[in-house]
Amino acid sequence: MQNNIQNNNNNNNNNGNNKKKLRSKNVVLHFIAGGAGGAMGVICTSPLEVIKTQLQAKNSMLLVKDKPRFMPTTFYSLYHLVKRDGKRGLFKGLGTHLSGVVPARAIHFSTYSLTKSVMNKLGYTDGPTLWITSAVTSGSAVAIVTSPIWLIKTRMQLQTSLKNFNEGTQYKGFLHCCFSIVREEGPLGFYKGLGASLISVSESAFQFVLYEGFKNGILKLKRENGHENPNELTTPEYLISAGVAKLIAAFSTYPHEVVRTRLREQVKPGTVSKYKTVLQTLYLVAKEEGLRGLFGGLGPHLIRVVPNSCIMFLTYEFVLDVHQAVSSVFNKFNNNKH
Repeated sequence: MQNNIQNNNNNNNNNGNNKKKLRSKNVVLHFIAGGAGGAMGVICTSPLEVIKTQLQAKNSMLLVKDKPRFMPTTFYSLYHLVKRDGKRGLFKGLGTHLSGVVPARAIHFSTYSLTKSVMNKLGYTDGPTLWITSAVTSGSAVAIVTSPIWLIKTRMQLQTSLKNFNEGTQYKGFLHCCFSIVREEGPLGFYKGLGASLISVSESAFQFVLYEGFKNGILKLKRENGHENPNELTTPEYLISAGVAKLIAAFSTYPHEVVRTRLREQVKPGTVSKYKTVLQTLYLVAKEEGLRGLFGGLGPHLIRVVPNSCIMFLTYEFVLDVHQAVSSVFNKFNNNKH
């Protein structure tokens, strides 16, 4: 009898492992799920993304010049953004952001999934080495492919009617921004901040390691406690895993966000930006503005990225679950037919 119980447990574990294995191998599915998750997250948190980017800029103090001490910076900035630029100001650069985040998340999740699958075939099992390698590979691919889109998104979000905040050309739209960059900065202008973007892969890698670790930790606890569904996570468990992982990763690596925005900022035509490299920018911001400068916009960033991450991962897992349920129905139908 004990052998039968052990066999049943092994079968349950194998079913859970097979489920994960099937999902990890379907690259097209992960591509679609990642794109859908990224789009949902961006749409829901766009206003906070705009504020975060503006608070990272070198003239960010102009945004909070007359702010009362008791008023939170995030809410004050949102209120005055609407007052200055109308409700449309809350969604500046959304089209560009979506055009970037959908392929970015799609590339990220599909590359992450593919790398895990390849490493599994090479004999690596689930663990920090596999997760970090997969996350770094996918993050680097995203940074290189989508860097021009993120630069345009940053430039569009920094366009505001606030006096003395902007320098250089006022962009009329996506295409005008593209042509202006080519004319004033050359094709390489689209890759400003790429170094900081590659460094930001550390945040993504850290996030995925934490996310996978939290998920596996919860499943392990369920198995140890004899839970009814030891190989499945509930929606709250997915949300907690994604939210806590993103919160820790975002806070611990945040200064690179400020550095990236400073490197991508527009300057007056004919002038040279004082921000040249990642390390030089990091040193300069720390020297001139202190820790406050290095963590500018952290509040709206954390308020944005945690729900964004939860929405993204929840949508991602939901698409995978729907696909699995539909596949299961079709498989049963085909089996009964034969």
